Amino acid sequence: MRRGLAIVREQGNVWFLPSLEAALAEAEARTGETDAGLRRLDDALAELERTEQRWYEAEIHRIRGEILLKYDPPNTAAAEQSMQAAIAIAQSQKARSFELRAALSLAKLYRAANREADAHAVLAPAVEGFPPTEQFPELAEALTLLSALSR
Repeated sequence: MRRGLAIVREQGNVWFLPSLEAALAEAEARTGETDAGLRRLDDALAELERTEQRWYEAEIHRIRGEILLKYDPPNTAAAEQSMQAAIAIAQSQKARSFELRAALSLAKLYRAANREADAHAVLAPAVEGFPPTEQFPELAEALTLLSALSR
């Protein structure tokens, strides 16, 4: 993946770089290279600042939150902050699918911390207005979680 990313950079195909960097960061974190994954995401965020190519910014923050949560589960503050940033960015960009993914991640974090009311409060508005579809599995997961939280 690293070599492929280098080739994409060499060819000047920068449009997909944020999503490719995020995918590599996730892979690095899954293989135990959590610090490398987090550094990669921090570098990607700095690159977004420089280039103002922000279409994937919300997802980078969400992924960063997920990695932070796996890296240090008892320390949820940084993960929560990243997920909240992802939601805010997605809302400002009107990127509803990215908002839903970030809200689902944050709702899971809240539920694990026995903060069901917070989980419901963050997830309900993100789900609102989405038509049912099998092409977006996070929607089904969010609806299932929302139903469980409503009980």
